[in-house]
Amino acid sequence: MKSLIALINFTLLIFTTIGQQRHLTNYDEAEARTLLNLAAGAYSNMPETCVNNTMPSSQQWYIINEENTICDAHENSCAGYTIRSDVMRQYIVVFRGTKTKKQLLFEGWKSLQPGVDFFGVGKVNRYFFRALNTIWPSIEPLLKDPDFRSYTVTFTGHSLGAALASLASMRTVLEELRNSGEVKLITFGQPRVGDRDFAMKHDQLVTYSYRLVHRADIVPHLPACRKNEDDPETKDDVSKPCETDGNGSAYHHGIEIWYPNGMEPGAQYIECLGAPKDEDFNCSDSLKFIVSEYDVYIRDHRYYFGHRVCQI
Repeated sequence: MKSLIALINFTLLIFTTIGQQRHLTNYDEAEARTLLNLAAGAYSNMPETCVNNTMPSSQQWYIINEENTICDAHENSCAGYTIRSDVMRQYIVVFRGTKTKKQLLFEGWKSLQPGVDFFGVGKVNRYFFRALNTIWPSIEPLLKDPDFRSYTVTFTGHSLGAALASLASMRTVLEELRNSGEVKLITFGQPRVGDRDFAMKHDQLVTYSYRLVHRADIVPHLPACRKNEDDPETKDDVSKPCETDGNGSAYHHGIEIWYPNGMEPGAQYIECLGAPKDEDFNCSDSLKFIVSEYDVYIRDHRYYFGHRVCQI
């Protein structure tokens, strides 16, 4: 825990010295805050209340699809909803995250099994892949509807929902339902979804892609990547950077947006563009997690932008 506190204090010192936040990417915090509200709404039995309270009435957003279906052998469910605005000419597809501790454990078990092929571009987590396949039939017809093919699509979600949003955004481009410029992906507390081959292809095809990480949220560090234990720049008592040749081990895609000191209004964040690519060791990957602090890590996963997103 001391190493975590030292790192966060050092980061805060840097920001204090710099002063105003410098923007290196197209990340839009206002957009992210809006999508976090929608992602939280996916855990509710009445997401329309969240939509109505979040989206401007002048934009006329409506829920056009809700799905809640069994997605594994233990009868855990996967869920989500889709909203559309004819004013904005846009879809937003929202996936719900992990609902129960039993489902969280089952996801963890599946992460230990070999990955499965994802349309020839790399291997992905078996549980996430199967979960997407159960819910995809409710989404695909919306994206194929010829009356709305010109509408852009934003995918979002928290935790498991973030993983499903990741796969759905990739599948949308691979199946030519939209081109790369018509798809956005913004997620919260996203676990690693696939291997490095998948990650690099995802970067290529889903170019607007941001993963928000709250402080010491542990879920974005699961499943574990293969660490470079021989890295000469790190000491033995700290974390190690991810291998860029991980032999099929889990690896992130997209740009991490790390909030190391909390997510209150005005909180500083880091746009993680350093090495290794997509696993910037200057960001949350530099944290070393210890079992005794597990409650802290899970609390950071539950809360984003000051809102308790999930109940696990």
